Amino acid sequence: MIRRVLACTAVAALLLAGCGIPDESDVTVVGPGPSTGTSSGDNGRRTPIARNSTSDRIQFVANYLRAAAGEYDGALDRVKQFMSAGTRESFNPPAAPRVIRLTEKPLINSTEDRVVISYQLLGTLGKNGLLEPSSEQVEDKYELVLDEVPGDGLYVVQAPPFLLLSDTAVTEYYDEHTIYFWNTDQTGLVPDVRYLLSEVPKEQQPTIIVNWLIGGPAPWLQDAVEPLPDGTKLENKVPAIDKDRLQIRLSAQAVPTEGAVEAMEHLRIQLQWSLRSLLPEYLDLTVGHQQPRSYSGEDFVASNPASRLLPDPERFVVYDRSVRRLSEASRPTSDFVPGIAPDDNKDVSLAALTTSGTAVFAALVTGSGKNERLRVGSAAIGNQVVLKEIPGLPTGLGHPIWAVTPENDAAGAVGLIIAGGRLWRFRAQGGPVQEVSSPGTAGQITAITVAPDGHRVALVVGGRLYRAVLNLSGDGQALTGLQQVFSPLTSVTAVDFSGEGWLAVAGAGRDDGRTSIIYTSIDGVLQSPVLPDMGNEVVTYLTAYPANPLKQRNNVGSVLYSTSNGRNAFEALSLAVQIGAKDLAGPSGEPRPDVVPEAPFFLN
Repeated sequence: MIRRVLACTAVAALLLAGCGIPDESDVTVVGPGPSTGTSSGDNGRRTPIARNSTSDRIQFVANYLRAAAGEYDGALDRVKQFMSAGTRESFNPPAAPRVIRLTEKPLINSTEDRVVISYQLLGTLGKNGLLEPSSEQVEDKYELVLDEVPGDGLYVVQAPPFLLLSDTAVTEYYDEHTIYFWNTDQTGLVPDVRYLLSEVPKEQQPTIIVNWLIGGPAPWLQDAVEPLPDGTKLENKVPAIDKDRLQIRLSAQAVPTEGAVEAMEHLRIQLQWSLRSLLPEYLDLTVGHQQPRSYSGEDFVASNPASRLLPDPERFVVYDRSVRRLSEASRPTSDFVPGIAPDDNKDVSLAALTTSGTAVFAALVTGSGKNERLRVGSAAIGNQVVLKEIPGLPTGLGHPIWAVTPENDAAGAVGLIIAGGRLWRFRAQGGPVQEVSSPGTAGQITAITVAPDGHRVALVVGGRLYRAVLNLSGDGQALTGLQQVFSPLTSVTAVDFSGEGWLAVAGAGRDDGRTSIIYTSIDGVLQSPVLPDMGNEVVTYLTAYPANPLKQRNNVGSVLYSTSNGRNAFEALSLAVQIGAKDLAGPSGEPRPDVVPEAPFFLN
């Protein structure tokens, strides 16, 4: 199946009359409604956390760092409730809360009222639900000065000039919600992760989400996706679902006159994916003065390449310098390796295989040292690939990956490989490599991964984690929209996409420097452990098979990896499980202690 394939959407032959004259009525943007605080209450609403609800200073500070969570326009008032009257009057912070991760427990001196908060700045949370990462790495300290009034409790009398929101409060009070934009080729959808306040009533959520779409994509995605047409407006609020129908009315500008049939089809698919978790049986879409068009069923799902991801992917390793399939309980134990002829399956150190609906793509690193070579090719499904050597690469080849594999154009497939600490692009039909620039980074590139949509990438440069857009158009081959992602790890060594909006990341933990593998959201705010303590072994390579958004939690993907402690291959389950010769499909021959499976990968 396809992982990094650009889906080609078959546009239905719907007939539109004219697009009509646009209505110019005002648009009412409905937010979450008034928030009452930051603790759980009944009916999805939260009752206030009173300033004087605790005399414990640590808990008081934790409550203060939660207060900004909630309806955006009320954040300032909620935070001011924790302050003395004089402090409230002089407190005039920027509107967007700063999201921080505490790097130590708050330090409270028993002889004074000063509280020191050691933090890592993650970014700002906007009204559009977007967590925008900080433009630079900031780890510092904030100070709060508290005062306790007998009989009235604690107050903040001195605070940093910002609304502060802890990452744990984001986890506690917001839900991830993914919206989607068409890529610039109009061949597939690209995810854009936002945060929706969990207490928002369900009937208000479609209005918020549609307005996020109208507001445009996250800045880092702008080179990869198409925004909705200028002038697109939501005509009043989206009404509550009635008789299993969700009704959306947009201004006439939402569908241009030229190419109206295809544009209408793309619009409804974009809305269906962005509202998928809220959709009843029917979506009724009205554009301008046209009659409503009704949509139902699951025909929209194929426009998102991630919908094709398998629950049980095929796994491979390199064993005794050959690519070998791992045995799977759910499929025959054949040792067949798709696309690779037996005569070519020799002297292999690293490999990548992927398929589209019509072709198989192979990339093999063979030889060693100065004789290391990258050989690539494609063939129709069921045929063997004719491998061609890729000239012009420096020594020190990393793991190749297939970034783009078009459905019906094998010649348009593009792969990536790190060599000499730099990123290079190659094509399935061979030919010289071209360097992909990464402006704004310093240091050697040590890991690269491409999302199932074929546009978003994550990479490791100089031990730091970044996200970017892969721009391969014309001669301007570069990573654009580059932003550093501040994961909980201090030094990152490996990364891969584990879901639409999540990454599997390996590196050194903050507290003790011991190796960990974690899941982290693509903005670095949310996290979930995979293998939290792996000792001092360094994970040199990690590969994940992302979760299908239709069937699995977004951050759960299968994870395989290798470490610096010799050639090896592991699977990250509840514990690290080393892959051995016994796990190979087909005959493995006599056991050889000095030969073990290594360089694991998935058939993407």
